[in-house]
Amino acid sequence: MTEQNRAPTAASWPRRVGRTLKGFVLWEYERGSWQYDVMVALIVVFVLFTPARYFHNQPVYQERLGGDIVRLGADSHGDRYRVSAELLASYHTEPRQAAEQVLAANLGHPVTIIRIQAIEGAEGEVAWYDVWVRQ
Repeated sequence: MTEQNRAPTAASWPRRVGRTLKGFVLWEYERGSWQYDVMVALIVVFVLFTPARYFHNQPVYQERLGGDIVRLGADSHGDRYRVSAELLASYHTEPRQAAEQVLAANLGHPVTIIRIQAIEGAEGEVAWYDVWVRQ
């Protein structure tokens, strides 16, 4: 029996599967091959059937330090931030919970609010909140 006519052995089967998987991972297959079509189909299935909750994709109102959030420094109560009332209202109806969410998102880590104080604007409405946090 020649080398070409031999049936594949049990030991060569795992090797072929390993090469195929390696080709998938390294994207070695040509466009139009069945392996390429399988890779693209797997990507499409992943995109279409993965639940959105796994991506934590939630709208956020201008997540930035600057105009809506200003760091005023630190004092005996903790680090002090001045946060726009409009920004907090876009997150939650309760200013304390909204401030925790906004500052945690902007600072990149959870914060503990020690104190929160409303600051009124020129027309008597709450325009800002001074928020003291412990990081």
